[in-house]
Amino acid sequence: MSTKELYKYKQENDFEQFYKKIETLVPELKKFMTGSLKAAENQGMLDRGFHDADEMLDEVYLEAFKAFSSETVVTKLRRSLFKKAINKIEEKKAQEVPDEVNTHALLKEELKTLSEDFTTDGDGDRILYDELDDISYRQKQGWSLEIRLDEPLERQLVQKLGLHEAALLSDEKRRLLGQLYSTIPARSKTVVELLVFGHQDTLEISEILEVPENVINRIIFKVKERFRLL
Repeated sequence: MSTKELYKYKQENDFEQFYKKIETLVPELKKFMTGSLKAAENQGMLDRGFHDADEMLDEVYLEAFKAFSSETVVTKLRRSLFKKAINKIEEKKAQEVPDEVNTHALLKEELKTLSEDFTTDGDGDRILYDELDDISYRQKQGWSLEIRLDEPLERQLVQKLGLHEAALLSDEKRRLLGQLYSTIPARSKTVVELLVFGHQDTLEISEILEVPENVINRIIFKVKERFRLL
């Protein structure tokens, strides 16, 4: 798509046509927004049905419309749209990251968390040491650990991360899938959601988050290793 056409609509102040054209430029953006919001709802991070992906995309596209110029490059526009979408979701989660904190540094720190040791529970299943301690404590308190993702989200995760379909065959496996997903640190989870829901490759993710591609690859590798427990 030529940016000249988009700039024409910007000059004519025709947001409706601009919206339609830019939506075809990044069809994965809506899938990413929808999947990320739904996953956040499943984990209790957002109220169910309270946030609408289309309304949030309207805000993203409006910001892009206001900032658009004749010098805008398509590749940079695609990256900026994903960045704006991520920021919108983070705002809704009320988990703002201070500007002075570097995303690269945050992801490197989260890699340590993703490398936590595993042990086995009474049934011989592998689980995180910290998770085992947490489960024992929560059970004493009588709290529920029921965390489940919607089935469409589960299937996307299983397919994109190369997991075995058996991960969805039982309630226990589905519960563990949701539990493992919830243990992924916040910024690393953005990497996963760009990969799974946004259908972005590692190079695209590195450009969107402005992080070296080798860090993105390591995050994805560590996450896949965690899900191999299933």
